[in-house]
Amino acid sequence: MTVRASLGQLFVRNWPIKLAALFFAIMLYVAVAAQQPLSQTFVMRLAIAIPPGRTVRQQPAGVTVVILGKGSEILKLHSFPRVIRKAIPDTFSAALWRIQLQPTDVELPKGIEVQVADIRPRDIEILLDSVAHKEVRIVPRVNVEAESGYVLRGLSITPSLARLVGPEQSLAKLDSVTTLPTVISSVSGPFFQTVPIDTTPLGVVRISPKAVRMAGEVTAIIERSIGGVPITTAASGFTGFLLSPERVSVTVRGPASRVNTLTRDSVRVVAHLVGKAGPGGYARLTVSGPPGLIARAVPDSVSLKRKTGRG
Repeated sequence: MTVRASLGQLFVRNWPIKLAALFFAIMLYVAVAAQQPLSQTFVMRLAIAIPPGRTVRQQPAGVTVVILGKGSEILKLHSFPRVIRKAIPDTFSAALWRIQLQPTDVELPKGIEVQVADIRPRDIEILLDSVAHKEVRIVPRVNVEAESGYVLRGLSITPSLARLVGPEQSLAKLDSVTTLPTVISSVSGPFFQTVPIDTTPLGVVRISPKAVRMAGEVTAIIERSIGGVPITTAASGFTGFLLSPERVSVTVRGPASRVNTLTRDSVRVVAHLVGKAGPGGYARLTVSGPPGLIARAVPDSVSLKRKTGRG
């Protein structure tokens, strides 16, 4: 038997066992290779979301991302979205927007154990068209409905100014913005509520903030009587006559915080002659006091009596 024949017999002998051994050797190699750390480079597109009404003057170039992981994990990345998404804030008014990309900006599929090893370039500049900005007053369109027996004491808005960003010709038409019409009902104590700003009239103009905080408080309405308030006369028709009585009580109705601080000096009772002075004559009384309060004299009229002797 020749050497060639002997070698042929050697390869053919037990060929199923040898083929199986070769298959398992290849599988073992693949399995070991799959557990080795590998890196792969992906070219990703940078998608920039810009504020309404603005345009990008120069589109950003692509970004190269290096991903590190086991070979078996790297193979799972064949279908992940190769896009990095960033958004420019609505209130950004400059022409050049700079960002520094981070590994967290790369959206990797969940459940795959890989990590971003490098991003090139990391520093990105986006060139936009020019816009203007201004601050305007925020006008609240809020109606507070206090419960019976209470009255609104004060209402505040935070913040009171809004920042607008947009084309200069559009901003020139805007001096103020308003909230959406809002009713705050059944109020019996301190309150606050977030109210959106009405952005409908703004068009492409962006605004910050988009909502404000309304806060206020109500106070109970009380009625109080102040006694011994002197009466003054409004004209000279009272010459020779005295008022009877010369002092009256004044009933004041309004917020408790204000009514409780009043004294006799806080109100003024004035007599107004009705008809001519003489027997049976009388004067009508009016009361003036702090604005926002309701005051009346008790009684609301006094009689006249002629002075006697030196009095």
